[in-house]
Amino acid sequence: MPPESPGEFRRYRRLLSWLVLGFVSLGSAYLLVSVGVTIYRRRHAFPIGAEVGAQASAADLESCAEELGDVEQGLERHLENFHLLEHYDPSEAQRWAEDRGFWLGQWKAADERCHFAEARPGLHAKDWEELAGIHGQLHETEAIYTRELVRFGQKQAPLLDLIREHLEKVGKRIGAEAPATAASPHPGDMQP
Repeated sequence: MPPESPGEFRRYRRLLSWLVLGFVSLGSAYLLVSVGVTIYRRRHAFPIGAEVGAQASAADLESCAEELGDVEQGLERHLENFHLLEHYDPSEAQRWAEDRGFWLGQWKAADERCHFAEARPGLHAKDWEELAGIHGQLHETEAIYTRELVRFGQKQAPLLDLIREHLEKVGKRIGAEAPATAASPHPGDMQP
């Protein structure tokens, strides 16, 4: 076998390094675009289907009811994500506020698509009125919960933190004063 010339080997390495560089660059660009799209979609809701016109069909009514069901489930998840009594954490509250913005986007996107406030004559007029009422009630529920959350964060959370700290101090003091009583069994636990 004849030995390879040094020039040929350098060209091969150069080509390989350019291919690796291109692959890494494309992979990095894809990753960045993917993260950007995910963040954008997380913060902005889109209407699910085509806009519903004034002469809506039964299929339009059904799809709008399903979309409103998705908005309701999103509200449930959003409200469950913040636990009031654990500890008021400002960064957690900020994340919750961002989730609130996404939910409001979903709520508005459903209205932009289905136009719940418009009067719809015809066979399903009563159903459209009920969906419009549910759409409004979802927003009222979210607004009341948010108002109570803000009130709790401003007035009750600091008080609850003080109570928790005081209880911990008293618990430590009690534990330090009576280590023997903690080790002794209760009279009901003794067997004859």
